[in-house]
Amino acid sequence: MAVLAASLSHNKILVNLPLNSTNHLWMTKYRRLLRVHCTRAVKEGDMNKKKKFYVLPMFPYPSGTLHMGHVRVYAMSNCIAQFRKMQGFNVSSCKIILIIEACNDFYCRLSIQWVGTRLDYQRKMQLWKGIMIPSRGLTVFYINFNVKLLNINSNIDQMRTQLINLGLDFDWEKEIMTCSPDYYKWTQWLFLRMFDAGLAYQRQALVNWDPVDQTVLAKEQIDEQGRSWRSGAVVEMKFLRQWYLKLSYYADTLLSGLDDLKWPEIVKQLQRKWLGKKMLVEFEFYVEGNQRIGEYNKLSVCTDAPQYVYGATYVAIALDHPFVSAVLENSPRTIYNKELEFPLGINVVNPLNGCSIPVYVANYVLSDFGSLAVLGIPGHGGKREKGFAMKFNIPILYVLDGRECLVNSHQLNHVKFTGMNTNEAAKAIVRYAEKMNFGRYRKLFKVSDWLISRQRYWGTPIPIIHCDYCGVVPVPDKELPVRLPDYHNASRSKSFSLRNISEWLNTSCPNCGRSARRETDTMDTFVDSAWYFLRYLDPNNEARPFAKASVNYAMPVDLYIGGVEHAILHLLYARFVTHFLNDFGYISNKEPFACLLTQGMVHGRTYKTNSSGKYLKKNEVEFSANQAIEKTTGEKVAVFWEKMSKSKYNGIDPQDVVKTYGADAVRLSLLFKAPPDNIIYWDEETIIGITSWLNRLRKMVADVDSTKPNNTRAKVPEINYNKLDKKLLRATHQAIKQVTYSLEKAFTFNVAIAACMKLSNILQDIPGEVAQKSTQYVESLRILCILISPLAPHFASELWSDLCLKREIGSSHILYQSWPTYDDSVLADENINLQIIINGNRKGTIAIPATATENEALLQYVKESRIGQELLRDKVIKKIYIVKHRKLISFVTDV
Repeated sequence: MAVLAASLSHNKILVNLPLNSTNHLWMTKYRRLLRVHCTRAVKEGDMNKKKKFYVLPMFPYPSGTLHMGHVRVYAMSNCIAQFRKMQGFNVSSCKIILIIEACNDFYCRLSIQWVGTRLDYQRKMQLWKGIMIPSRGLTVFYINFNVKLLNINSNIDQMRTQLINLGLDFDWEKEIMTCSPDYYKWTQWLFLRMFDAGLAYQRQALVNWDPVDQTVLAKEQIDEQGRSWRSGAVVEMKFLRQWYLKLSYYADTLLSGLDDLKWPEIVKQLQRKWLGKKMLVEFEFYVEGNQRIGEYNKLSVCTDAPQYVYGATYVAIALDHPFVSAVLENSPRTIYNKELEFPLGINVVNPLNGCSIPVYVANYVLSDFGSLAVLGIPGHGGKREKGFAMKFNIPILYVLDGRECLVNSHQLNHVKFTGMNTNEAAKAIVRYAEKMNFGRYRKLFKVSDWLISRQRYWGTPIPIIHCDYCGVVPVPDKELPVRLPDYHNASRSKSFSLRNISEWLNTSCPNCGRSARRETDTMDTFVDSAWYFLRYLDPNNEARPFAKASVNYAMPVDLYIGGVEHAILHLLYARFVTHFLNDFGYISNKEPFACLLTQGMVHGRTYKTNSSGKYLKKNEVEFSANQAIEKTTGEKVAVFWEKMSKSKYNGIDPQDVVKTYGADAVRLSLLFKAPPDNIIYWDEETIIGITSWLNRLRKMVADVDSTKPNNTRAKVPEINYNKLDKKLLRATHQAIKQVTYSLEKAFTFNVAIAACMKLSNILQDIPGEVAQKSTQYVESLRILCILISPLAPHFASELWSDLCLKREIGSSHILYQSWPTYDDSVLADENINLQIIINGNRKGTIAIPATATENEALLQYVKESRIGQELLRDKVIKKIYIVKHRKLISFVTDV
């Protein structure tokens, strides 16, 4: 291919242009170059020719604009993707809003992902609700029930513009949206496969109810104050029939699979804690009189202390236990008080002694353990159980004597186990329960099944039909997708509920043809994001959700980038879906994300008045005698760092910074400021320092003489040229090694940039007349350009173009260059520092050749050194200790 730089014969002028101007110039060329190669499709036969690498940043909830946190994540993923391409990998690189996939050389694909509308609510002022309308590509907002339509395509266009201005190399001709029927058709297909497998089911449950959004919330979507994550409303509790995905079915493999993942330990620990494996003993207590409570006539009761089972005086269940909804079914009500505790009005029979004990609803029972109840043994339990028994005047029994052995009495009646110590009794009681088939050891998990029902208009419709004759009937695959009704029909109801749209609700049963009703719940939007990484690999497939060959080749994601806050929601749900798809043969991999990189947030300088706590804009604050004060009132202002937010006036618009400094400078600043998992405290001083460094690099390349080195020798001895080239070669290989390790293993982008800076400083310190004569100088500069290219691709393209015009270093674009490799023999130390100790006292160090490995040679170098001449001459050396791996030599001499 022709040298791209040939069109820039005015390169001298570029030295004086601001970075933002040259960035724009090279972005245009960069995109044009990529478009040429985006037309090359990936053939299944080509998949085995290159080793794949799939890098994917988590997608955001696009509200129309990007913030600096997005820029940080996308800069990381873009850097790793380009680095791996230059290493020869077949790279797939995707993002939330978009996906870039590069296969073979530069086959790239970008996809737009719209996963729902997330809005910030200002309490006590106005209510906003966002409803996604897939059929028209619109978002509906209503304020006090006055409907206003906004085109979500304008939001996507705005985000696309921002991403283009950041210089992210995506192919914008391939886009998908999860609100499109083309996407959610396959989300419905996934639900139906789980329904067929018995992993999607509906049951009556006590749910968290958002009274503002009129929808159910998962417990993870409720903050510490008991408010909805979306609306901010105080959450209520209500009985409804809900759809669940049986996440607990894969709890064991989800737990064991964590051991093989290259994830931060904190994320794995969060998931282990959330899954909550525990070994308990389960007993079956029949309802007194063998009466039925809903579908049940017995209660599964668990305990970790079976030896005390004879002292049980009550059974405690969680508020959302199926028994509660069954008992209260005839008198449905909304429960507002989460602290509610009460007797349920039924008794169960202890199978060991035949005693009847009452069932209570208790707050201390975790609902996470599903349909299990907890045995109440207040005599041998903790303060919690004893306090509960005293509150309700429940008897407290003790089953042990003074020797910690089971004792028999008219109250306890455990003749079979009398006299056994607690360990013996526990084993014997479980053996007896197993023999009589009313008890057993059971491995339990704390994790709940995934509640996916949402009572709202937006979201993927659940593909189920309710027939009075056939019951629950799945929608046939050939009738997918079940589309949401037109928004004009939805807008007739203030609540935008599907149950109020009769022409959509009423349908016919696929089995019998009689009149039936559609399911009016929609799916949690987390279902869409639980498999999007598979659809990204085959977004235009109309026959299947994805081609198995493409997924088996590209999966798992080799590097997934996102926040640690997603540890127990998105990451767990995505793992659950891939475990299911693998279990039923749809994909070959079980885990979706082999390696996880969690990035820290970007914080901005924040100003807040001390008295009222009001947030201020920067221009409303002035500094006097090192004290920040509000300009209008003179009141003292607190200055601190907080997560960027519009409401706190501490956000930075990436567009503004890019216009001032250029995209590469912004990306480099975010990557250099801190390690990826640390918080960044955004300060423009950093970007000013970065631009200064970039301008120095630009000048170094511009100063390279465009002619071949002449025969006029500089006034420097020949040996200095050899030493110089050797020094440059070593420094260059050190930089290659450090940058490669930082981008390949550690993901420490700041260290990679620092290594490039170190090499550039060494090159800058070399006098011009020496650099002109050096054979290594231009080669080191060439490699430096390549090392910088994944971090600042447009700026590196500019440097490469200029260097191509001055020296014969290659004819193709820098992004087509192979990643350099380092030579360990070049990095081997020429000299080592040897510590000298005389009579236990450290006297200093001397430099000796690394090749001096023999003891006699070491001793000779020491004796000839200044320290040896001054301190060992005329001394009688009694003993010599040489510790080579510590580079130490110790002498014991006469005094």
